[in-house]
Amino acid sequence: MKHNDFITIGVIIAPHGVRGDLRIMPRTDFPERFMNMDACYIDGKEYHVASARFHKQYVLASFKEIPDRNAAELFSKKEIQVRREDLVELPEGRYYIFDIIGLEVQDTKGNVLGTVTDVLQPGANDVYVVSKEGEPDQLFAAIEDVIKDIDMDRQLMIVDPPEWI
Repeated sequence: MKHNDFITIGVIIAPHGVRGDLRIMPRTDFPERFMNMDACYIDGKEYHVASARFHKQYVLASFKEIPDRNAAELFSKKEIQVRREDLVELPEGRYYIFDIIGLEVQDTKGNVLGTVTDVLQPGANDVYVVSKEGEPDQLFAAIEDVIKDIDMDRQLMIVDPPEWI
């Protein structure tokens, strides 16, 4: 997924009303981005946001290219995407999950432990799932005591696994 041009930030649930509005379930940590977004992509085609507002846990948005409910009904279950360069910039030391998946993982001694294959989000902190063929998956808490460095240029994560007594 690292090299995709488009990143999903929401999923269209259904039309809303008779004017062509769409009910969107945000799939981003920054749902407010819908309020001032000019354009997005649906099925690889550019659509221009005319207006957007929050309604409960959803975003209700209208698009210049979707004039009425009949047109809106064709968009149910489709993904709202943006170009990678239009993502919200994260602070130093923070990364998007899709950037973490696929990183090689080494311990502090240089031993290759595997590759990040998933990121679990159970609550307090993320947990990185590291897989290596022929070995059981390892889980590493995304905390400073365990994750010592992430080098996106080298596609490498350095961990200091806790030693269990």
